[in-house]
Amino acid sequence: MITRAYTVAFQGIQARQVEVQCAVTAGMLAFSIVGFNCKPL
Repeated sequence: MITRAYTVAFQGIQARQVEVQCAVTAGMLAFSIVGFNCKPL
């Protein structure tokens, strides 16, 4: 099962929208964080 949730992350006093994706599958337990760090122009 794959799902998406939208939330915010604060950067200083600004709030930025963040998309969080979660996949739940059978098998060994694991936790991974993958991100794309991009500074605004």
